[in-house]
Amino acid sequence: MSFKLVVSDIDGTFLNSEKKISPATLDVCRRLHFEKGVRFALASGRGRAGIRPVADALGFPVFILACNGAEIFDESGVSFYRRTLSLAETLALKSAVRDLSPDVETIVYAGDDWIADAMTDIVRGECYVMPVAPLVGDLETVMPENAPILKMIGVGTIESTTALMNKLAPMFPQCDFYKSQHYIMEAVAKGVNKASGLDVLCARCGIDVAETIAFGDSYNDTEMLRRAGLGVAMGNAAPDVQKCAKRVTATNDDDGISKTLNEIFY
Repeated sequence: MSFKLVVSDIDGTFLNSEKKISPATLDVCRRLHFEKGVRFALASGRGRAGIRPVADALGFPVFILACNGAEIFDESGVSFYRRTLSLAETLALKSAVRDLSPDVETIVYAGDDWIADAMTDIVRGECYVMPVAPLVGDLETVMPENAPILKMIGVGTIESTTALMNKLAPMFPQCDFYKSQHYIMEAVAKGVNKASGLDVLCARCGIDVAETIAFGDSYNDTEMLRRAGLGVAMGNAAPDVQKCAKRVTATNDDDGISKTLNEIFY
């Protein structure tokens, strides 16, 4: 099989534990792009603003699947696909979280902005990976007019976010819920995930999904790992995630992506 597109998650996959691209990963990606014409996409729970610095570091154009595929940008940075939550749905979600699990903090991602109710330790931690400062305050007041709401996350404990997902799912059948980390619940429009984003991307590129390789490490990567021609789970992925992949590589701190791409292409 001749692979034409490589899609990778970012945190825990494309980046190492220091939130950096390793020299080996950068080298093989550049060689594949410039020598063999392989195209690349970064698919993340991050918004575009959080993905852009990673994409720019590669030194060649890539596709961006932001907020788990809720919005997809082509290699020139133009948005060509978007699935959003309405403001009414988002306000109802936030209200339900407050009622059901008040210890869980919510953050809303709208366009390139992210909106938090208050500047908490959780929000300060997110600032390390987001190049733009959060908008802090009441959602209806601080969110830019007509900004596309791509997702809402709830951050708490493993137990609280799991219980919350189970309660919210039947209340909001128009939404999908899943974990991006053990302690982070994500709410998106129905049908939004990295696998559906991969299908959109393949249609855009005119390639078969069998000609794709996908790398991931977390629960929001599982559908993509199953869907890709070759789904590769990182060695640091949970056992449940690894079971969804056709191959398991080394960890993100041991150049798992570089090792697999070199084995396949060189």
